[in-house]
Amino acid sequence: MTEFSTTVVQYWDGLLHSGQQLPSAPGLTAFVNPGLDVQRRAMILETGDGSVHAALTPEVAAAAKLTPHPATPVSPATLREALHSGGIRLHAPDLVYYASPGAVAKMMLKPGIEVRQLGPDDAKAFEHFTRQASEQDQEDAYVELDHWSVFGAFGGGELLAAASMYPWGGAAIADMGVLTLPRARGTGLGRALVGALRANAEERDHQLQYRCQHDNHASIALARSSGLVRYGTWEVAHES
Repeated sequence: MTEFSTTVVQYWDGLLHSGQQLPSAPGLTAFVNPGLDVQRRAMILETGDGSVHAALTPEVAAAAKLTPHPATPVSPATLREALHSGGIRLHAPDLVYYASPGAVAKMMLKPGIEVRQLGPDDAKAFEHFTRQASEQDQEDAYVELDHWSVFGAFGGGELLAAASMYPWGGAAIADMGVLTLPRARGTGLGRALVGALRANAEERDHQLQYRCQHDNHASIALARSSGLVRYGTWEVAHES
């Protein structure tokens, strides 16, 4: 995990390695963490080395009948079985990416493309842009003009792609999303916007975070082509 910043590693360690540790089989660390909020009352993170890390609130641990002194060490499989038996359902996995220090993606844009930061004066252009995107694409990307920082890519004076970020989890991490109109995909606009947000985040002493669904192949390809490295596969419980 040394390719990631200490900010990133310490953030996840604080979530997943705090509280009372449950006796676990090799390959799993599991903690009962009373500091988790309701939106993250149960979570599982599988990192790039194949190790699995879990954190549960005391209430979830009780519902799943995961006691501090189980008869046998908890394994990833028995953990999932216990959560399922306790009525705890996990969302579909997110892949979580960060910029590896020193990794910079090459960005070559076609002539006539402008990438710049957006502000209130761009509200009309942004509204026209979002009207052309599907509700599902907007929901998946979560790009908003009033976020902490927003950048757009213009072609022929029209906004074709946008990306925004906002502070994440009380740490020096900025979570981002990218939305590109279907007719403008595959032209490098997404990579340019990721690069612009990464530079802006670093100016603010934040680490850029990129998340996407595990089956969103276009978003996965964008992360890789943008020089981002997968930290892990993250699952979080549905809210009560």
